[in-house]
Amino acid sequence: MITKISWRNVWRNKLRSGILITSIAIGLLGGIFTMAMINGMMESKVEETLITELGNAQIHKKGFEINNSFKDSIPHYKTLLPILESDSILKNHSARVVINGMGSSANESQGLKIIGIDPQQEKKVTNIEKFFVEGDYFEGKRKNQIVIGASLAKKLKIKIRSKIVIAYMGPNNDMINTAYRVVGIFSTSSPDFDKSVAFVQRKDIWRNTGEQFIHEIAFSSENGGSAPEKITQQINQKIKDPDLNIQTWKEITPELATLAESGNANSYIILGIILFALGFGILNSMTMAIFERSRELGVLMAVGLNRGKVFLMIVLETIYLSMIGAAVGGILVIGIIQYYGEHGLKYAETNMGGFSNILYPSLPAESFIPLFFMVLITAIVSALPPAFRAIKLNPAEAVRYKG
Repeated sequence: MITKISWRNVWRNKLRSGILITSIAIGLLGGIFTMAMINGMMESKVEETLITELGNAQIHKKGFEINNSFKDSIPHYKTLLPILESDSILKNHSARVVINGMGSSANESQGLKIIGIDPQQEKKVTNIEKFFVEGDYFEGKRKNQIVIGASLAKKLKIKIRSKIVIAYMGPNNDMINTAYRVVGIFSTSSPDFDKSVAFVQRKDIWRNTGEQFIHEIAFSSENGGSAPEKITQQINQKIKDPDLNIQTWKEITPELATLAESGNANSYIILGIILFALGFGILNSMTMAIFERSRELGVLMAVGLNRGKVFLMIVLETIYLSMIGAAVGGILVIGIIQYYGEHGLKYAETNMGGFSNILYPSLPAESFIPLFFMVLITAIVSALPPAFRAIKLNPAEAVRYKG
């Protein structure tokens, strides 16, 4: 009976209920869409970092991340690679040469992280081609080809087919200087990455140094970005070598993992602030409803409706209003997220702060579960003051209340 009465009471004053439902729907729409934008921004940043260089997990010789020298190459890598190829999860890997050196043109010079790759293997792990603005991805057969970032090309004042001299310390502590020809230029959302990283073919480095070596093996797999630990566990099962350091992308770049996690926490804080403000709107509306219905509530209590049921009735009315507003706002925001998640939302003319200027909002379905409880708790808390006020009414005085 109480549930039916509460539901009917919601629609007695359609204007007030409509305004409250609309305000809840708009508030939640704005809050959830903000969450989706923040989540999409963080996911885009992580995904871009993974598909441009990092991969989901990597193997190095212990000490490489500190010294980054030729001596820290992976021992016995030729026997290691066939083992990885035989595993369905680990077969998507790329064995790389990683060198710190200097890139110079006739105009300028710039410190570089030079990554030597096998282009066909690298496509299994990263997709730097996605960010190409000019040129190709090592399609010709010419020796000493290089792919650089747009920021580096701008600083060195070079373009496609220009020459760039790469200098680095060789395995025998001798300086190696090699002229490379630019065949591709990429542009990501990170100017620092574009300026400091260049890709060459590892066979060219091997030929120029006279030795074959591998410093890094990067891995990629389905859902590896969200659960990279599965990859490292599989590697440890296949390879038991205490001299190797096996790490997920979260361990390699903890600041990136922290950024992604903080973005998720911040989005809930923003929604919490919006719900806090909506709570006052619900509180005000229900308090006014109690004043207007004081005589009615007095009559109900006078004819025997106990105060506990009156309390429950007010709380249920508030929950109904909040859930209807949440449902309307949720349906609208799901449609908006799906649309902009597919077409993108351009919020600036250029990339800013290492983030892309085009957002693709996204929000996992499981995120709506805590949102539901947040709305429910807000409704219950907002209903408590007017509900307590209602049960404190004196039936004898309330029945004579004329408003």
